[in-house]
Amino acid sequence: MSDHTPWPLIAKYLAGECSPEEKLAMEWWLEEYDNLLLFRQIEAAWKHEKGPENDPAFSLDNGLAKLHAKMGEQESRPEEEIQERPRYFKLSSWMAAAGVLLATGLGYFLVSRQHDSRNIARAPMETRTSGAKDIVSIELPDGTQVWLNKNSKLEYPEAFDGDERLVYLQGEAFFEVVPNPEKPFIVKSEKVSTRVLGTSFDVKAYNGDETASVSVATGKVEVSKEIDEGEPVRITQLTPEQELVINTEKDETYINIVSVANIAPWHLGQLVFRDNTYDEVMQALQERFGKKIVFKSNIGKCRVMASFNSNASLNDVLKLLSMSNSFDYVVGRDVVTITGGTCH
Repeated sequence: MSDHTPWPLIAKYLAGECSPEEKLAMEWWLEEYDNLLLFRQIEAAWKHEKGPENDPAFSLDNGLAKLHAKMGEQESRPEEEIQERPRYFKLSSWMAAAGVLLATGLGYFLVSRQHDSRNIARAPMETRTSGAKDIVSIELPDGTQVWLNKNSKLEYPEAFDGDERLVYLQGEAFFEVVPNPEKPFIVKSEKVSTRVLGTSFDVKAYNGDETASVSVATGKVEVSKEIDEGEPVRITQLTPEQELVINTEKDETYINIVSVANIAPWHLGQLVFRDNTYDEVMQALQERFGKKIVFKSNIGKCRVMASFNSNASLNDVLKLLSMSNSFDYVVGRDVVTITGGTCH
């Protein structure tokens, strides 16, 4: 069950008053087994009570006060105005459902969940980092496989206690998550929070970068935007071959369609360029092969679409690229010099 049970959303769902977006969010929440069990108990109470507005013992004033305390929100009207309304005022159907949620006494679940969260926070943490030239492979306590890209850091507990599997990422990593419907897997970074039950996906969120991205190879993930204070703001759900790019500086997001082969090819040792400039390509080659590359041409802004397997040599890559863009190159001991070339 998630940290914060969505009481208002559950009430609206029971009352049949959800928007399409709210219904989708509710269906996602119900995919967790514990959440489904909780919902069935609430639904049974709702059907039994048939709405507190028909109960002469129901107190509007007390009900609103409890709703405010339990759910942190109420109708948008000023509290004074609500309290002055006569007792025969009829609650909307979703507010009636919310009253049933309170009557069932299920606040216990919130208390127990917060206790679990504190236990997770106190759990001993492991830290793994990768250098400027290394890709690090990690197996987490639950069997999840992680490939940590260069200049990245992953923090995770020695054991996944409680009802979440929470890890912290700086940089980029590709995850193959072991499915566990009772324990969602959550990757938190400075910019985004990514939540899954069992899937494979890539998260790229380097500190200092203007953008972050999440790409899905298999399964389904939920992506939220991390904010300085309060809970993450849910953005969207992603399915296979979708990539969400988030510009946190401009508060912009967009979704790309990507092939599975182009999602984190680095974790397999491959070089894949998707509409990259030659400046970006040569930077990647410098990092891979350890040779400085110098341009004596004007092709730095030309775009490249190409892929190379893990055993391709520097000469193999340059030979193919030079045929595509008609440039000449000389490979020295420490420096590669590129001259000529045209953009297509």
